[in-house]
Amino acid sequence: MKFNWDTGIVLSLVVFIIFIIYIAFFFPHVGSQLVSDRYYEEEMRYQEIINEKKNALKLPVKIKVISLHYGIEITFPPVNHDIHGFFTLFRSSSKNLDFTKSFKILKSSKKILLIPKKFLKKGYYKLIIRWKTNKKYFFEKDIFWN
Repeated sequence: MKFNWDTGIVLSLVVFIIFIIYIAFFFPHVGSQLVSDRYYEEEMRYQEIINEKKNALKLPVKIKVISLHYGIEITFPPVNHDIHGFFTLFRSSSKNLDFTKSFKILKSSKKILLIPKKFLKKGYYKLIIRWKTNKKYFFEKDIFWN
Protein backbone atom coordinates (compact mmCIF):
# COMPACT_ATOMS: atom_id res chain seq x y z
CA MET A 1 0.00 0.00 0.00
CA LYS A 2 1.34 3.38 -0.98
CA PHE A 3 1.19 6.19 1.64
CA ASN A 4 0.01 9.48 0.16
CA TRP A 5 -1.99 12.55 1.25
CA ASP A 6 -5.35 10.80 1.00
CA THR A 7 -4.21 7.95 3.22
CA GLY A 8 -2.67 10.34 5.78
CA ILE A 9 -5.83 12.44 6.07
CA VAL A 10 -8.10 9.40 6.46
CA LEU A 11 -5.74 7.86 9.02
CA SER A 12 -5.53 11.05 11.08
CA LEU A 13 -9.35 11.43 11.03
CA VAL A 14 -9.79 7.85 12.23
CA VAL A 15 -7.29 8.37 15.08
CA PHE A 16 -9.02 11.63 16.04
CA ILE A 17 -12.47 9.97 16.07
CA ILE A 18 -11.19 7.12 18.24
CA PHE A 19 -9.67 9.67 20.65
CA ILE A 20 -12.96 11.61 20.92
CA ILE A 21 -14.91 8.39 21.54
CA TYR A 22 -12.40 7.39 24.24
CA ILE A 23 -12.82 10.76 26.00
CA ALA A 24 -16.63 10.63 25.72
CA PHE A 25 -16.97 7.16 27.25
CA PHE A 26 -14.13 6.91 29.79
CA PHE A 27 -13.63 10.40 31.28
CA PRO A 28 -17.12 10.85 32.74
CA HIS A 29 -16.38 7.91 35.03
CA VAL A 30 -13.40 9.65 36.62
CA GLY A 31 -14.36 10.83 40.12
CA SER A 32 -13.97 14.43 41.08
CA GLN A 33 -14.15 16.17 44.42
CA LEU A 34 -15.47 19.70 44.76
CA VAL A 35 -13.64 22.05 47.07
CA SER A 36 -16.87 22.81 48.88
CA ASP A 37 -20.32 21.27 48.98
CA ARG A 38 -21.87 24.70 49.60
CA TYR A 39 -20.10 26.54 46.83
CA TYR A 40 -22.91 28.97 45.96
CA GLU A 41 -23.52 30.04 49.57
CA GLU A 42 -19.82 30.68 50.12
CA GLU A 43 -19.59 32.70 46.92
CA MET A 44 -22.39 34.99 48.11
CA ARG A 45 -20.51 35.68 51.38
CA TYR A 46 -17.25 36.50 49.64
CA GLN A 47 -17.67 40.27 50.08
CA GLU A 48 -17.40 39.74 53.84
CA ILE A 49 -14.08 37.98 53.31
CA ILE A 50 -12.81 40.84 51.15
CA ASN A 51 -13.63 43.32 53.93
CA GLU A 52 -11.97 41.10 56.54
CA LYS A 53 -8.82 40.83 54.40
CA LYS A 54 -8.70 44.63 54.14
CA ASN A 55 -8.96 44.86 57.93
CA ALA A 56 -6.05 42.41 58.30
CA LEU A 57 -3.92 44.44 55.89
CA LYS A 58 -4.52 47.59 57.96
CA LEU A 59 -3.10 46.02 61.14
CA PRO A 60 0.12 47.76 62.30
CA VAL A 61 1.74 44.42 63.18
CA LYS A 62 1.06 41.56 60.77
CA ILE A 63 0.17 38.04 61.80
CA LYS A 64 3.17 35.66 61.73
CA VAL A 65 3.08 31.96 60.87
CA ILE A 66 6.16 29.86 61.63
CA SER A 67 6.63 26.13 60.97
CA LEU A 68 8.56 24.52 63.80
CA HIS A 69 9.48 20.88 64.44
CA TYR A 70 6.67 20.52 67.02
CA GLY A 71 3.93 22.26 65.03
CA ILE A 72 2.82 25.51 63.46
CA GLU A 73 3.03 28.62 65.60
CA ILE A 74 0.73 31.54 64.82
CA THR A 75 1.51 34.89 66.46
CA PHE A 76 -1.30 37.43 66.46
CA PRO A 77 -0.79 41.19 66.68
CA PRO A 78 -0.97 42.62 70.22
CA VAL A 79 -4.47 43.91 70.96
CA ASN A 80 -6.29 44.86 74.15
CA HIS A 81 -9.23 42.54 73.50
CA ASP A 82 -9.90 38.82 73.59
CA ILE A 83 -9.31 37.12 70.26
CA HIS A 84 -11.71 34.40 69.19
CA GLY A 85 -12.23 32.68 65.89
CA PHE A 86 -11.33 29.53 64.02
CA PHE A 87 -8.62 28.21 61.76
CA THR A 88 -8.80 25.69 58.94
CA LEU A 89 -5.97 23.66 57.50
CA PHE A 90 -7.26 22.95 54.01
CA ARG A 91 -5.67 20.12 52.04
CA SER A 92 -6.75 20.24 48.40
CA SER A 93 -5.58 16.69 47.72
CA SER A 94 -7.91 15.07 50.28
CA LYS A 95 -10.96 16.24 52.17
CA ASN A 96 -10.14 13.73 54.93
CA LEU A 97 -6.98 15.67 55.85
CA ASP A 98 -8.81 19.00 56.34
CA PHE A 99 -8.84 20.23 59.92
CA THR A 100 -10.93 23.02 61.48
CA LYS A 101 -10.79 24.15 65.08
CA SER A 102 -12.05 27.15 67.00
CA PHE A 103 -9.87 29.07 69.44
CA LYS A 104 -10.00 31.83 72.04
CA ILE A 105 -7.02 33.82 73.25
CA LEU A 106 -7.53 35.99 76.33
CA LYS A 107 -6.33 39.59 76.32
CA SER A 108 -4.06 38.91 79.31
CA SER A 109 -2.21 36.01 77.63
CA LYS A 110 0.42 35.86 74.90
CA LYS A 111 -1.13 36.15 71.48
CA ILE A 112 0.25 32.81 70.27
CA LEU A 113 -1.68 29.85 68.88
CA LEU A 114 0.00 26.48 68.35
CA ILE A 115 -1.19 23.76 65.97
CA PRO A 116 0.52 20.54 67.16
CA LYS A 117 2.19 18.28 64.63
CA LYS A 118 -0.12 15.36 65.51
CA PHE A 119 -2.82 17.04 63.38
CA LEU A 120 -0.53 17.46 60.36
CA LYS A 121 0.51 15.08 57.61
CA LYS A 122 3.35 15.75 55.19
CA GLY A 123 2.29 17.96 52.28
CA TYR A 124 0.84 21.32 51.27
CA TYR A 125 -1.87 23.04 53.28
CA LYS A 126 -3.72 26.30 52.99
CA LEU A 127 -4.04 27.88 56.42
CA ILE A 128 -7.17 30.01 56.74
CA ILE A 129 -7.70 32.00 59.92
CA ARG A 130 -10.82 34.06 60.68
CA TRP A 131 -10.84 35.90 63.98
CA LYS A 132 -12.58 38.72 65.72
CA THR A 133 -11.53 41.31 68.27
CA ASN A 134 -13.25 44.64 67.80
CA LYS A 135 -13.35 43.95 64.01
CA LYS A 136 -13.40 40.80 61.93
CA TYR A 137 -10.20 39.65 60.23
CA PHE A 138 -9.25 37.07 57.60
CA PHE A 139 -5.81 35.63 56.89
CA GLU A 140 -4.65 32.86 54.56
CA LYS A 141 -1.26 31.39 53.77
CA ASP A 142 0.09 28.37 51.93
CA ILE A 143 2.20 26.09 54.12
CA PHE A 144 4.32 23.02 53.41
CA TRP A 145 4.59 20.65 56.35
CA ASN A 146 7.46 18.11 56.44
